[in-house]
Amino acid sequence: MAREKRPPIVPVDEIAYRYSSYDTPFWARENTQPGRWHVRGDGPTQYLSLSTDGAWAELIRNEELSTEDEVAMASVQMWSVSVNQAMVVDYSTFDRAEAAGFDPGALVDEDHDRCQHEGARLRQLSYSGILAPSAALPDAINLTLFGPRMASTWNRPPLLASSLPATVMTKGAPPPGLLSHVRRIGAPHAGLVAYKSACSESSRGVDGADDAGED
Repeated sequence: MAREKRPPIVPVDEIAYRYSSYDTPFWARENTQPGRWHVRGDGPTQYLSLSTDGAWAELIRNEELSTEDEVAMASVQMWSVSVNQAMVVDYSTFDRAEAAGFDPGALVDEDHDRCQHEGARLRQLSYSGILAPSAALPDAINLTLFGPRMASTWNRPPLLASSLPATVMTKGAPPPGLLSHVRRIGAPHAGLVAYKSACSESSRGVDGADDAGED
């Protein structure tokens, strides 16, 4: 049955980040592989992070780099992207997703099926993207944008709505020490664990208050 709750929406006016081995950080055509919020046929989907560590963590996790030597051998471009976008769904915290009727655990699950279905639903409702916790780095927030984008010159107003100012910050490897903070594929997500623990504590507190009131 279709969900009736409308998700929370926010405007995003932020600098976001993405690593890329190509001469652009964006997809203007269909992504070559499915991702958390899209499947083939959904159209271009842009995956960014609101922090450089978040973007580097995605590289480490996706490439399954397991040692500092492997991390140091990576060489990709890190892009800064100026995003000014309305109608972005705000699932940036687990409680916001749950309040909107979306399973918070799905946000960082290795199985992307539920997020892919949600992505399709949000596209149909004409939302432009989604903020969500990073599966790779607890406390980091990722920004996914629906639809094609093109890079425009930094510090110049974009001529097209689909253009975003973007520039290469650096080319190289993730910073030393980040590896130890990256969540491995299949490992528990510290942020989700903390959220569930807080919910459990809150539930026990409510039950205790109800019991006390019956005495």
